[in-house]
Amino acid sequence: MILCFDIGNTSTTAGVCREDAAVPEYTFRFPTAKNEDPGHLYREVMGGITRHGAHEDRLSVGGLAFSSVAPEINESYHRMARDHYGVDAFEVTCRNKLNFRINYDDPRQLGADRIVNAAAAFSEYGGGTIVVDIGTAVTFCVLLEEGLFDGGIIAPGVGTSISTLAARASRLPEVAFEEPDRLVARDTVNALKSGFFYGWLSLADGIIARIEKEYGRSFRVILTGGYAGAVAGHLAHENIVDHLLAVKGIKIIYDMNR
Repeated sequence: MILCFDIGNTSTTAGVCREDAAVPEYTFRFPTAKNEDPGHLYREVMGGITRHGAHEDRLSVGGLAFSSVAPEINESYHRMARDHYGVDAFEVTCRNKLNFRINYDDPRQLGADRIVNAAAAFSEYGGGTIVVDIGTAVTFCVLLEEGLFDGGIIAPGVGTSISTLAARASRLPEVAFEEPDRLVARDTVNALKSGFFYGWLSLADGIIARIEKEYGRSFRVILTGGYAGAVAGHLAHENIVDHLLAVKGIKIIYDMNR
């Protein structure tokens, strides 16, 4: 098995993949603890694996790969791979062999999360695609038919903004990200829900529309990230939700480089 980790700012998604497949056998999530030591990280991972019915003595780990937007924890993954699984961890960067080209002024500034999303999107859906990752930040990645990552957009994330507003405004509570009872609310909680829910729908639809206008064409839209399911059915643009996009991308890039 190959262990694949998509390390985000808030949470980490782990995927257990067969050697010959990009789609994980199963996945599990745990909070990203940026000061986590390799031993505790190993116990967290084995706990997740055990909960899915696999036991350590039956799990033959042939490789470990990860993408990370939290560089302060990367060394813990390298040490966990060496100390507990006897393998060298593969870390996704712009320097890897990829199935696309990066059109960025400095490719080193492109986050590993966006690299793995693009790798999986090119592999499964092809170019002419916008990948919208709705997580701690909301990112838009433009993928063209000629195998080119042509840049993108980064906007504030849903959960981050909800928490920040509640922390900065004494009389405004933290609310769930969900559709309110009505658009024009008559109480504070639903007014906040309406602002966040329809605000982010408008942000996503508006940016997609502006990208299409910029390129003079329509794009396929792929949604991923923790809030993708909450907005998918409400967007004006047709879309495909792929919650496994990042983990599949990690495995695809790992396979291309081993």
